[in-house]
Amino acid sequence: MFTDAALHTRPKEPATAPPRKRPSKTVPAGPSAPAEERAHLVVDDEVVLDHQALAPPRPAPRRPGLIPTEIADSIGPVLGKAVADIKAHEDGSRRGGDIEDVHKMRVATRRVRAYLKAARPALDRTATDRLRGDVRELAGTLGVIRDHDVMIDRLHQEAAGLGDPDTGALEHLISRLETERVAGRDRLVSELDDPSYQALLAELEEAAAQPPVADPWADLHELAAAEWRTLRKARRKLHKTFGENPPDDDLHELRIYGKRSRYAAELLHEKGDIGSFLEALAGLQEVLGDHQDACVLEDRLRELVIEVGDPKAGVAAGRVIQGCRERRVRARAAYPDAWKKAETAARKAFPD
Repeated sequence: MFTDAALHTRPKEPATAPPRKRPSKTVPAGPSAPAEERAHLVVDDEVVLDHQALAPPRPAPRRPGLIPTEIADSIGPVLGKAVADIKAHEDGSRRGGDIEDVHKMRVATRRVRAYLKAARPALDRTATDRLRGDVRELAGTLGVIRDHDVMIDRLHQEAAGLGDPDTGALEHLISRLETERVAGRDRLVSELDDPSYQALLAELEEAAAQPPVADPWADLHELAAAEWRTLRKARRKLHKTFGENPPDDDLHELRIYGKRSRYAAELLHEKGDIGSFLEALAGLQEVLGDHQDACVLEDRLRELVIEVGDPKAGVAAGRVIQGCRERRVRARAAYPDAWKKAETAARKAFPD
């Protein structure tokens, strides 16, 4: 499902794009002006006149929030923190002692990708897309382990409350998941030991220290607003197609759009209305995340029952699946209110 291509091949490419060309324009000059001061055209930033160069134009006025240093200062810190989190939880993810290490390392990789995507119109696209692709491979491997961590943790909780013989039968299924998790961690360690991982970290740290800004006039607030509009449009389309009870996979996709919108807004480093918007989106993500976790566990349990061919395990799994169904119902019931809070907060943060 996940390949190592991006981690093993990383061609070195320029971090910035060539300067954007301004459109040609006519520079007026009065007929009585001296010959050396008469200009005719400005073509691709080169002044063409009677073999004389005009004085350079005055710099454009500084616009708060849009000058190059402010774009870099907005992107750099959040990107740097995400990279630091990757490094901070690497050792714990290798050892597997605390499942939160894998979770936090995975979240950090997803933040890196989301920040680079949200700021993509302002950055050098070649360098940005390559970094996002490389990080995606690592995030995918971490995601496999995280999914198993969540399922195993939930099943241990369920097993404790079932009682024999269902507790023992469920432990049989848990052991299968634990074997799969070990294989996933072995792959993660192999990726982390590969020299290309250290090269990736170095490139990410360089991008955080000197973000490859290609469009210094990009408006980060508008980029965040655009991500919100994409989320809102996706939800409208979803409910127009399926009504008030959309399919599980589509709700999960909506959650992904929500994450992108949230991470884009984090680039703004603002409190107030933006802070309220971020809090509301976090609530929406939690509701949809609970729904997705229940869906994933139910699907995997059904597969495991077929794989082991144990009727006792099937009975135990059935009891857990019933709990998954109940959690899904609760999440769907909470979803409209969570969305309403996000939409209300968005109206204040990004008024149309």
